[in-house]
Amino acid sequence: MTHSVPTAPSVAAAEDALIAHLRQHAELAGGAYAATRGWRYPTQFHLLLDLGRRFAPAPRPADLATMPARLCYSNAARYALEHQDQGVVYAEGFAQTHVGLPYYLPHAWVARPDGTALDPTWDDEPDRAYVGVAVADPRLWPVDGGGLLEDHERMLPLLRAGLPPAALADLGRPLGTGSR
Repeated sequence: MTHSVPTAPSVAAAEDALIAHLRQHAELAGGAYAATRGWRYPTQFHLLLDLGRRFAPAPRPADLATMPARLCYSNAARYALEHQDQGVVYAEGFAQTHVGLPYYLPHAWVARPDGTALDPTWDDEPDRAYVGVAVADPRLWPVDGGGLLEDHERMLPLLRAGLPPAALADLGRPLGTGSR
């Protein structure tokens, strides 16, 4: 069962723009990667369009200070490990850097049981867009840094064969029709 909370129209519009950005990159890659023919996913954009979910931002807990900038992968993985008892998991994909600006970066955050994004690295702007995969298997969480979809040693096996069975948590909201 997917857990989710209602989202503001501005969040949904920002998520739609982010999904369009991912789709553009997937289309640009097209058949450009001859080495990946026969792989499950030619690029991380294809993987996200197939498996990704929407995560609405939610305010961070009052006791969580912003963690170090540019270390989002390890920040999110470490926070998720330390708070597993709260049902959170590591999530990774792309996020909107600043509300109102169509600028998206690879990013990691923590997915809460209600499908919202808790971002230990960036401030918690209420209308920021997050699209990615929630990873249920802590053995995949990159506590040492480097993302699952950005670090080539981690990413290439996932693109080649897909994610292991039961690796994903059923959190967030579906991307919608025609995302692939």
